Amino acid sequence: MTQMWIILPLQLPVHRNGFESRRMAMNRLRGSPCIIVLLFYFTCLWTDVVAMCPVKCNCDDENLRVECEFANLDVVPITLNPELRELVLKNNHIKSIMASFGVYHNLEYLDVSHNQLITIGKNNFQKQSHLNYLLLSRNMISSIQNETFLGLEKLTVLHMNENFLQEIPPNVFSILPSLENLDLSQNRIFFISDAAFVGLNSLRVLSLRDNKITSIPVLAFHNLPTLLKLDIGLNSLRKVPEEGFSSLRQLEELSLDGCGIETIELGAFRWLNSLLVLRLQDNDLDEIPTTTLFDVRRLEEINIGQNNFFELKPLSFKRLKYLRVIEISGGRKFLRIQNGAFADNNNLQKLVLNHNKIFKEIDLQTFDNLPNLKMLSLRGNAFTTFHYDLLPWDELDVFDVRDNPLICDCELKWLCNLLKKNNFTSVSPNDDLTEVRCASPPAMENALLTQVTEEDLGCFLENRRRKIIIGVVVAAVLTVSALVLLGIRYRENISRAFKKKWISRRKDPQYQKTTCVEEEHNILHAAAQQSLKMAPVTEL
Repeated sequence: MTQMWIILPLQLPVHRNGFESRRMAMNRLRGSPCIIVLLFYFTCLWTDVVAMCPVKCNCDDENLRVECEFANLDVVPITLNPELRELVLKNNHIKSIMASFGVYHNLEYLDVSHNQLITIGKNNFQKQSHLNYLLLSRNMISSIQNETFLGLEKLTVLHMNENFLQEIPPNVFSILPSLENLDLSQNRIFFISDAAFVGLNSLRVLSLRDNKITSIPVLAFHNLPTLLKLDIGLNSLRKVPEEGFSSLRQLEELSLDGCGIETIELGAFRWLNSLLVLRLQDNDLDEIPTTTLFDVRRLEEINIGQNNFFELKPLSFKRLKYLRVIEISGGRKFLRIQNGAFADNNNLQKLVLNHNKIFKEIDLQTFDNLPNLKMLSLRGNAFTTFHYDLLPWDELDVFDVRDNPLICDCELKWLCNLLKKNNFTSVSPNDDLTEVRCASPPAMENALLTQVTEEDLGCFLENRRRKIIIGVVVAAVLTVSALVLLGIRYRENISRAFKKKWISRRKDPQYQKTTCVEEEHNILHAAAQQSLKMAPVTEL
C-alpha cells in the first residue's frame, strides 16, 4: 500500500509538456512551515517518477515515446507518462486491453501486435480521439463489433492481419471516417457483408489477402469510391466475373495472385481506367487474357507467371502501349515467345522471364521493336545457347542469364566477351550477374564463362576449320578464274579445234550410211537377177 500511495500522487505535479521541473516544484513549496519535510517528500517522489519506466522498456519523456518490445509484459502498464504520444508494446504476452488506455488521452501511435489478445471488446479506445495508428497484428482476435472502434475518428491506419477473424459484419468500420489503410490479411474470413465497408469514404489501401474468400464481394466494394490499392490474392476465387471491380474507378493496383483463377470473363476489368499494376501470377490461366486486358490501357506493370499457357503469341499484350514491366516467372508449361509478342509495347523497360523450367525458344525478331528495354532477366530457364542477333545486348543495363544449361562452345564467345566487360548493374548488392556457368561439355561443367578461353570454347578448331574451308573455296575460285581467262585468251584456237572436230563427226555417219545403202542395193539386185530353176513334173 505504501508504494501505491507514492505512485498515485505522481498524477498531480504534471506540466503540460511533461513532469514539472524541480525549480517549479520548489516554488510551490516556498512558504510552507514544513518545508524540510516537503523537500524530503519531493525528493522521494522524484525518484519514484524516474523508476516508473518498466524493466526492459525504453522510456523517452522528451519525445513522449515508450517502447516495451520483448519486455515479458502480460498487462498494459498504466504508470507511464499520461502525456504519452507513442506506445509500442509488441512481442509481449498481453491478453487483455480492457480499460488499459484510458489514462493516455494523447496517444497518436499504438502498437500491440504480436501479443495474445483474444478480444478487443467495446469502447476500449473511446478516449483515444488523437490516435492515428492502431496495430493489432498477429494476435488471436476472432471477432469485431460495431462499438469496437468507437472514439477513433482520426484513425488513419488499422492493421489486424494474422488474427482469427472469420467475417466482417455490416457497418463495423462506419465510425472510422478518416481510415486510409486497412489490413485484414491472413485471417480466416469467408464472409464479407455487403455493408462491411460502409463509411470508409477515405480508404486508400485494403488488403484481404490470404483468407477463405470464394467470390469477389462486388457489392461491398461499392462503398469504397476512393480505393487505390486492393490485394485479394491467395484466396479461392476461381473466376473473375464481368465488372467485378466496376465501382473501383480510381483503383491503381490490383493483386489477384494465387487464387486458382481459371476464367477471367470479358469485361472483368471494365471501368478500371486508372489501373497501373496488375498481378495475376500463380493461377490456372491457359492463355494470356489479351482481349480482357483491353480495358486497362493505362497499365504499366503486369505479372502473369506461374500459369498454364505455353507460349506468348503475337500481340499478347495488344493496346497496352504504356506497359513498362512484364514478369512471367515460374511458368509450368511456358515454352516459347513468338515474333511480335511485344509489338504493341514500345515503352517496355523491364522484362523478367525467370525459372520457367522448359522455356528455351525466342524468335529472333522478338525484341526488335523495344528501343527502351533496359533490363532483361532470363535466369533459370532451359536455354542451351543465346543468339547474338537476338537484341543489342550492349544497350542493356541489367542482363541476367545465370542458371541455364549452357553449351559452352564457340557460339558463346560473344557472350563470354560481353560478361567480361562487367558493365551490368546488379539487382541487389550480393548479386553477381557475371556468374554464368557452363553445363556442358562435361570437361567444362560448372566452369565460369568469364574464365574460359577461346581454346576452351573450341574456337581454335573452329577457326582452323574455317581457314581450311576458306582456302578450298579460294583455290576453287582461282582455278575457275584461270580457266575462264585461258578460255578467253585462246578462244579462237579452241573454237577452231571444236569446229574441226564437229565437222569430222558429221561426215563419218554419212559415209557409213551410204555404204549400208549400197550393200543393201547390191544384195537386192543380185537376188533379182538370179533365175529360178523349174523342176520337171516327171521328176516330182
